Amino acid sequence: MKNKSVGSAAEFAWQGERRLFLGILPDSHNARQLSSLLPQIPPPAKPVAVENLHLTLLFLGQSTARQAQQLCDALSQLSLPAFSVVLDQWQLWPSPAVLCLAGEVADPGLSELYLQLLCCAAAVGFAPPQHRLKPHITLARRSKTLPAMPSMQLQLAGSTLVLFHSASTGQGVSYRPLWQLALTQC
Repeated sequence: MKNKSVGSAAEFAWQGERRLFLGILPDSHNARQLSSLLPQIPPPAKPVAVENLHLTLLFLGQSTARQAQQLCDALSQLSLPAFSVVLDQWQLWPSPAVLCLAGEVADPGLSELYLQLLCCAAAVGFAPPQHRLKPHITLARRSKTLPAMPSMQLQLAGSTLVLFHSASTGQGVSYRPLWQLALTQC
């Protein structure tokens, strides 16, 4: 059974290259939990915009419209597994100076999904990732130290894969969904 994808040819009609990644949007309950944490992050860290909250699965980098379309076409032909992940570890990543809520890869569905994403991306010419998969949601940038944050255990269900465009705007970076694919429930 093929998964249902959402997107049109218009989403893949840009000139030049765009910075892309594959990820998961938090559901409304998780988004509310995460957004309640943002005001608690002390300066000089800069909390991310609520609409930018996401779990990155695979950073793709610069892409042409044709390459992105080929990737989405290939992914649409697969039965990609849904997954669950618990994010319960506050981490400071000194370079790139981000505060994250992170977790471990425990669900075999997440491991399988990641391997399939890697294979499809490689098949259409994307470079392999520079880092291994570390499930996380970035909550702040320009973080110099790990602040005291409340305990959190966020259960995130990955049910829809999203191709995002990382766009620079006058107000900072914006992550714009270009295409979506429903993941298969086991």
